[in-house]
Amino acid sequence: MSEITPAGGGGSSRQVFIILAIGLAGLLILGLIGLGGVFLFNQIARPAATATPTRVTPTVTRTVAIAAIPTATEAATATPVVPTVAAPATVAEPTAAGSVTAATTTTPGTGTPAGSLPESGLGEDLLLLAGGVVLVLVIFAARRARVSAA
Repeated sequence: MSEITPAGGGGSSRQVFIILAIGLAGLLILGLIGLGGVFLFNQIARPAATATPTRVTPTVTRTVAIAAIPTATEAATATPVVPTVAAPATVAEPTAAGSVTAATTTTPGTGTPAGSLPESGLGEDLLLLAGGVVLVLVIFAARRARVSAA
C-alpha cells in the first residue's frame, strides 16, 4: 500500500498541479488573445478600399445629323505613276582569315538597390518562437516541481 500513496501525502503535489494547470490555462487564453490581436492589427494596417460602388445611369443624347450639300467639283484625272526599283543590297562575303568580333560595352552598377528592401515578416515568427520557449519553460518548471515534491 505504501507504494501507491505518495510520500508527502499528496496534498502539496495536487496544489502544484492545480497552480500549473491554472497557469497553463491562463497562458492559453493569453495566446488566443494575442493571436486575435495579430489578426486584428493586420486588418487595421491593411488599407481600406476607397472605391465605393456607385450607380451609373446611362445618358442618351440624341443628335440629328444633317447631310452636307454636295458641291460641284472637277472630275479626277488619271496620273501615270512610274514605279522605282531600289538597287540590290550588297552583302560582304566572310573571309577565311578574319573573324568577326562584336564590341560590347557594359557599365558597372553601383551595387545598391534602387528601391527599398521588402519587409521580411520576421515578427510573427519571433512571436511564435517566444511562445514555444515559454511553453518549454513551464513544462520544465512543472517537472522540477514534481521531482522536488517527491
